[in-house]
Order: sequence, then C-alpha cells, then structure tokens
Amino acid sequence: MVATALVETLQKVFREAKKDGLIIDAIGLAPAFHGMVKDSYVLGVSAPSLSEVHEYESMEIILKLLWQRVTPEQRRMINRVRVFNNVEDLDDHKYNDFADYPYEGYVGIQRKLPQLYPVE
Repeated sequence: MVATALVETLQKVFREAKKDGLIIDAIGLAPAFHGMVKDSYVLGVSAPSLSEVHEYESMEIILKLLWQRVTPEQRRMINRVRVFNNVEDLDDHKYNDFADYPYEGYVGIQRKLPQLYPVE
C-alpha cells in the first residue's frame, strides 16, 4: 500500500532528524478532503522539541526537512502538514483529521480515524 511506504519513509526521516536535535515522537496520516482525492494526506506530527517555536515556523521546519529528504513522488502525497506539541494533542486532533476544529458536515460521516505511528 502506498500510505504504508510513506509512513515508513517518514519514520526513517524523522529518526534521522533526531541526530540534529529535532524530536518527533509520533506521526499520523489522515485522508485529505475526506478521502476524495486518492493518495492525498494530511500529515500530523508530534514534535515536542518545537513546542516553543511559533506554529508556522514549526511547519516550515518540517516542510524543509520533507523537501530535503523525501522523494518528490512521496511529497506530492502530503497535502498539508499540522504540527503539535505532544502525542496527546496529536491524538486529540485525529478526530478532525488534524484540523483545529471539525469541518461542516463531520456529524454523521462514517470514516476511519487516522492511525498514529510512533517514531522511535
């Protein structure tokens, strides 16, 4: 499955980034646009080492890392990036596909919740 390969690549990239002091302890992929676009995901990242950094700067740090270490084909699969201060916040936001608030129409939508993957 394409998403599985993306998760494995992201785990590897974030494990390697620990050498540079960037601590990512978990990630999650939610289908972008409620899954209406094939192989397009919202990447949720738990980055405790970026908790003191402004949210847009933390997204920029993650995006630069992805740009440098992930293939263009896999980067195209990542539609949006959301960065959280800890795993608990990441887990709380999986119910809204890593958005801060639920989109209109979420009530009654039957969908599979995003799975979280540890980065060890």
